[in-house]
Amino acid sequence: MTIELLPADQERAKIFKALSEVKRIETIRYLYQSKTVHSCGDIETSLNMSKSNRSYHLKILQEVNLINVERQGQFKLISVNEQPFREYLPGFLDSL
Repeated sequence: MTIELLPADQERAKIFKALSEVKRIETIRYLYQSKTVHSCGDIETSLNMSKSNRSYHLKILQEVNLINVERQGQFKLISVNEQPFREYLPGFLDSL
């Protein structure tokens, strides 16, 4: 039996890799459960992260399109992007 690579498999692999770190799952949970946008400072304080650590994790989540980042002046506002979760990991957000 031959298993064929599906087009969505590459995207799923990227998402799984991004979610392989506990802090990133905590970040997604925090953003999803609050149902609002947060500044980088909010995330840093709420999740007890250093600025560099927070920036590193947010960059990885943004690269795979799991979060939305909107710049307002000198601030970045962060929210969870639910679309890739619905498409590639249905039910994941509800399990948080």
